Amino acid sequence: MTKNQAHKKKLIQAKFIIGVLAGKGGVGKSTVTSYLAHALKEKGHRVGVFDADIYGPSMRALLPEDQPPQVQGERVFPATSGGISVMSTAYFPRDKGPSVVRAPIATQIITQFIEEVEWGTLDYLLVDFPPGTGDVQISLMQKLFFNGAIVVTTPQELSLLDVRKSMKMCIQMGVPLLGVVENMSYFSEPVTGKRHSLFGEGGGKTLAKEFQVPFLTDLPIDPKLGENGTPLFQALAQQMRTQLQEEKEYKIKEEDRYHFSIEWLDGKKSLYRFSEVQTYCPCIECLGKKEPLADVEGEQIVRVGNYGIQILFSTGCSKGIYPFSLLRDLDR
Repeated sequence: MTKNQAHKKKLIQAKFIIGVLAGKGGVGKSTVTSYLAHALKEKGHRVGVFDADIYGPSMRALLPEDQPPQVQGERVFPATSGGISVMSTAYFPRDKGPSVVRAPIATQIITQFIEEVEWGTLDYLLVDFPPGTGDVQISLMQKLFFNGAIVVTTPQELSLLDVRKSMKMCIQMGVPLLGVVENMSYFSEPVTGKRHSLFGEGGGKTLAKEFQVPFLTDLPIDPKLGENGTPLFQALAQQMRTQLQEEKEYKIKEEDRYHFSIEWLDGKKSLYRFSEVQTYCPCIECLGKKEPLADVEGEQIVRVGNYGIQILFSTGCSKGIYPFSLLRDLDR
């Protein structure tokens, strides 16, 4: 949790709040969200889906309601779809829906959804983000305790450009990146099973390597993905659960003013000097390794979920978030 998160009021009672982002529309982000929700529900978890894409909500079509939202006084109870709680602006009457609204009004609508919807107690709340990196996305990250984010891309270079922006936004806002999903990755011939990469290949893995996060899965082009892809989404849900559980297992300790240590899951203990780690600052202002400053002390270490740590140094830049994967590599 970052220092900013420590001041937030926990408005939604969910063990884990997960953002699903893509940066641009049309890559299947909402479809991935809906199938992931089903996979978690099938494992017995209490699941909610918050469709935060107020300009182009699609969750009502993907998760048709068994029961519509209910209004009781000033509280709104979400719709239900197969045991999954769902809230979306798509439930608004068509002539009153916010299809064309300015950013401040859009942010106000998001705030109302967060503060006035009575979700009950959930194990997982999946937040289907709108495309882009503007006011609405930032407001979501400021108001909710996100345990992590999954980013969805397609192999095309244009998609990668937009997804990079979303991933950088997550890092800047202190939301841990759980990994990358590449959608529409390939087409399999029905008879032979031979794969064809229609839109290029390797884009998702390139992003994962660039940001030093896991590549979670590649999903095929398949009209029956909801049926045929069940094992894929069960595996994706398991990877997500494993990472979230591991969040509490790294032991981080300040050894003295100049050093800290991390005890990893395999029992190995790594010792670091604050001044040396600072030279790898990944923020945009510190691109590239720099010469270490003398006598740099660590004043505070703030854990950023299962993604990494942010360090408040006595001098020099303290903006960067250092991924655990980078820190582990520094001690190889």
